[in-house]
Amino acid sequence: NVKAIADHISQQRTKMEVGDNDWKTILSTDKKSLELPSTSLLYTFNAKVCKGIFMLYHRLKVKGKENIPSKGPFIVAPNHQSFLDGPLSVTGMNCSTIHDCYFYATEEHVKGPLLKYLAKHNNIILMERKNLRNSILKLSEVLRQGKNIVIFPEGSRTHNGNLSSFKKTFAILSKEINVPIVPVCIKGAFEANPRGKNTYKPHAISVEYLP
Repeated sequence: NVKAIADHISQQRTKMEVGDNDWKTILSTDKKSLELPSTSLLYTFNAKVCKGIFMLYHRLKVKGKENIPSKGPFIVAPNHQSFLDGPLSVTGMNCSTIHDCYFYATEEHVKGPLLKYLAKHNNIILMERKNLRNSILKLSEVLRQGKNIVIFPEGSRTHNGNLSSFKKTFAILSKEINVPIVPVCIKGAFEANPRGKNTYKPHAISVEYLP
């Protein structure tokens, strides 16, 4: 019945769904034992290669570069249309800013020893569902070290091209650590690489960094 479902949800809720006081406690925890991913020498190079492919294959247009802070920390918050969104979200940045960008990704998308190795050496913070507290602490530590994080507020890719409801991780981190958010509007990526279809079309894509 409804009460049983409500009780189950209450028992299973994650730390991201509790009150602000719990967040304050989590983010004030000692983080000396946390191991952040390292930055591969090819990380920035790969990002620039992806931009070149997007410009050739998708006629990529980038707007609003003036809204990207000259230095961190800041949170990049793009809408999530496809698997292309990660490299798309940094196409307007210079090499030093890209070098300081860390991505927040779910562990479901990083399976197997090879992908886990690549994640560990390419600025990817994995969301560990069994240890969500450590995941959030790692994100906060990245920001406290003056670096940037890319978080998709929707949490997952859109099913129909429309914007989905936002999770609140990015907003709480911004509030508690006092760092700005750079909203990013990605258009055309859903048409180029829609969810649930193994297609990759040469559809025009635009990326705009908003105030």
